Amino acid sequence: MFSAIGDFVKAKEYQEKALLISKEIGSRDGEAAAYGNLGNVFLSLGENVQAEYCLQKALAVSQEITDVQKQFACLCRLTQVKFLEQNNEEALSYLLSSIRKCEKLRLFLGDNDQFKIHFSDKYSFPYWMLSQMLCAAGIPQEALYVAELGRARALADLMSTQYSVENQISADPQSWAGLDRIVKKESNSTFLYISYSSRRILLWVLKGSGEKHFRKMKANDNTFHRGLVRNLDDFFAQSLRQFDVLPKEGKRCEDRSLHGKRASSKSFQEDKLVSFSIVEEEEEENQILERSLFLCYKIIIAPVADLLVEPEVIIVPDRSLYKVPFAALPVKRGKYLSETHKIRIIPSLTTLKLIHDSPADYHSQNGALIVGDPDVGLVRYKGKKTKISRLPCSGKEAEMIGRMLSVQPLLGEQATKQAVLKRINSVSLIHFAAHGDAERGEIALSPLRPTNRTPKEEEYLLTMSDIARVKLRAKLVVLSCCHSGQGQIRVEGVVGIARAFLGSGARSVLVALWALEDSATEQFMSRFYDHLVRGESASESLHKAMKWMRANGYSDVREWAPFTLIGDDVKFDFGK
Repeated sequence: MFSAIGDFVKAKEYQEKALLISKEIGSRDGEAAAYGNLGNVFLSLGENVQAEYCLQKALAVSQEITDVQKQFACLCRLTQVKFLEQNNEEALSYLLSSIRKCEKLRLFLGDNDQFKIHFSDKYSFPYWMLSQMLCAAGIPQEALYVAELGRARALADLMSTQYSVENQISADPQSWAGLDRIVKKESNSTFLYISYSSRRILLWVLKGSGEKHFRKMKANDNTFHRGLVRNLDDFFAQSLRQFDVLPKEGKRCEDRSLHGKRASSKSFQEDKLVSFSIVEEEEEENQILERSLFLCYKIIIAPVADLLVEPEVIIVPDRSLYKVPFAALPVKRGKYLSETHKIRIIPSLTTLKLIHDSPADYHSQNGALIVGDPDVGLVRYKGKKTKISRLPCSGKEAEMIGRMLSVQPLLGEQATKQAVLKRINSVSLIHFAAHGDAERGEIALSPLRPTNRTPKEEEYLLTMSDIARVKLRAKLVVLSCCHSGQGQIRVEGVVGIARAFLGSGARSVLVALWALEDSATEQFMSRFYDHLVRGESASESLHKAMKWMRANGYSDVREWAPFTLIGDDVKFDFGK
């Protein structure tokens, strides 16, 4: 408690008493804790010699009682001591030891996905610090492998279980060779691997030819709007906040966000004034958005732009960067990154390797499940009775795709959760055109409507846990729903419905980063599937759909750039 309020002298006094008591009663666990706490107090007081003595004692006792968690904590603190003393060699040694302990602790988590996600949040420090130190020491390739050890590990475990393929990435450097082979398989692509802290970004560029490049940059106060935000996490969150705003009233059609239908009782004169105000607001918002996207380009892409010469860029983002619409980053005014490059996202090199190593007969080669415009109606949503409106254009979208693929879609009252779960694990392509939840992208379907009460969420909402219980065989899942790329931002990545589909066996997922307008999305999907049914890859089809939208009256970034492809670049032969 005293340490928490900054009274380290008092904290030292009480921790010394705790140490004496622990020794008197023979509590080795208490002794290790007291030595560790004393080490932290001395570290805060700037007394590094005393801090190291106490932490070494804590480490020794923790090893005697085989408390791996306390050993890990001691090693991290000893790293800090050596780092402050500018003794990088010993700091590096402690970091390597702490990562080995961390990997050992991970083995105790079993198959619990949520525990693993929490674990990554709690034990991320040594991976980041070691990658930083290795970069500073001039060995960025090893730093990349260490960064990979902390990236999407829980998702990789889910995928390896589904595919019955061993997830071989570990602290043993011999396991890293497989990652280089993945890069070489994508010969027409450049990998951009990103890692960031509060003010520093590390960028690795990997090519199929074997070329590897590393660059780093430090954000300055101008990046943070002269102090309006404190760090890169805040910057990315605030810069991209405009995308989280739902479309204004008066736009072309309904949006696909899961919320109650908006009502209006304004007079005609009020409506005219509001419409004029909306135009002014949107012009200002668009300017802010354009400036924010350009800053994202300047921070993330510009430092390595000269290296991105292959036709496709495969990006491995870090935490909040999953929210960045990389396709819409402006190279210069009126010209976007997606005009010259196809863009794809992967959670980690390991997850792509697992997809590539999956059994040849694992993913279905035919069959499609198309779901559109579910008749959700009056339901309980977030504890309240809510009327979920229909989406006419999503129904037309599903019918259009059904005609292209010669498949009868599930529409309206037929688009129930039960009907979807019955067919979802036997098809090669899955398409949802429906309302999506703004928090995790979960999908509203039609309930089997009881006669005496209002349906609850579990009766109509397709959730992450629903998908986790299904063994998917799909090559591609298209989530043409608002916010389908959303979720909790964790060290693990974005924990939402898209991750659930990947973890359940989907080879790739096309997701929306923000609220979708119904009519614009219908047009987008028409172009996307037009190319997909011709045998073009998902990445190429996405690239051309964006290009068509920009050239045909959908110049607003919100309309042409919402979708991101995560995972493999799949193709279909719908003639089979």
